[in-house]
Amino acid sequence: MYEVYDLILKRRTLFNAFLLLNAILLGLGTGFCQMQSLGRSETFAAAKLSPGEVREVIAVIAKLAYDTPDSWRKELRVRRVDLGATPGLVAQGTNLLCGGTGNCQVFVLHKENKKWISLFDSDAPVGEGFRFGPGAANGIKDFTIATNSSAEAAQRVTYKFDGHFYRIK
Repeated sequence: MYEVYDLILKRRTLFNAFLLLNAILLGLGTGFCQMQSLGRSETFAAAKLSPGEVREVIAVIAKLAYDTPDSWRKELRVRRVDLGATPGLVAQGTNLLCGGTGNCQVFVLHKENKKWISLFDSDAPVGEGFRFGPGAANGIKDFTIATNSSAEAAQRVTYKFDGHFYRIK
């Protein structure tokens, strides 16, 4: 009986080592860097958006959001980001725009002709973390989002800018 248990334990240890090595190698192969999410202190005020910009950003996000909160200012966390060739803004839902596995809708906007415009043409993606870069297309950094589908499974999707919108790579 103990021999069977030792065999199972050895196989499990080898399998875990294999999974860890794969995660490391895949991470290195894709320009691995830490995924980010937005914190409580990242508000419209902290992003130093004017009242007009706040209204503009909310109007853009409202068209892409899968639900409508009572207060967009309470629902969204916002951060200015460097997209490369243009100033950017990332916004992330916190409650209503989130699912049961911790994934929240994430919006990326850029400034074009003095207006905030979404980099997604329809639905904004849902995930628990994101990063920009290391690659770029048409002057805009690539956007990768990590989606948690269960306690043990996650998926990463990378978007490239096609000159108008982010498209899945």
